[in-house]
This record gives sequence, structure tokens and C-alpha cells, in this order.
Amino acid sequence: MKTLTALTLRKQLGATLDQVAQSGTPILITRGNRPLAVLVAPEEYEALTGGRERRLGHAAQRVAEWRAEYIAGTPRRDTAALVRRDRDGRR
Repeated sequence: MKTLTALTLRKQLGATLDQVAQSGTPILITRGNRPLAVLVAPEEYEALTGGRERRLGHAAQRVAEWRAEYIAGTPRRDTAALVRRDRDGRR
């Protein structure tokens, strides 16, 4: 993995982006000798995060299906009737 400082990246951003896009090799960006970020090609990023996003999407879909089933199985209540019954019970 190639390493660049943040200052060098700023000076050579266009060429660095072209290099990452063409070769697909990640580039580590450092500042003060500390790792700051990694530039990766879009394909590699999708490979790294795609599975997580699919799992999150699947989980959200299952929650929505459960919610729809739960709401469908819950009897509709007349709110006004519940308030009247509670009010009459206090007298």
C-alpha cells in the first residue's frame, strides 16, 4: 500500500485519484506520521461495505414486515369509547 502525507495529497490530488482509479491500489493518507484515511477504488469500497448494507436493508425489511403483521393483528380500539369508559369509572 502506498503512503502519502496529507500535504502531498493536496498538491497531487488529481494524479492520486487517477492512480487509485486505474490501479485499484489503496493509498494510505497520513498526517503527522499518523494514519488519517485510506483512498480506495469504488469497487473495493463496495466490496468492503456492500455486505453490511445488504444485511441492514434485509433487517429493516424484516422489521417493516413484523410491524405490518403486528398492526394487522392488533384490534382497532375506539379511543373515544375508552375515554368515556375511564371517565364514567371515576365518578
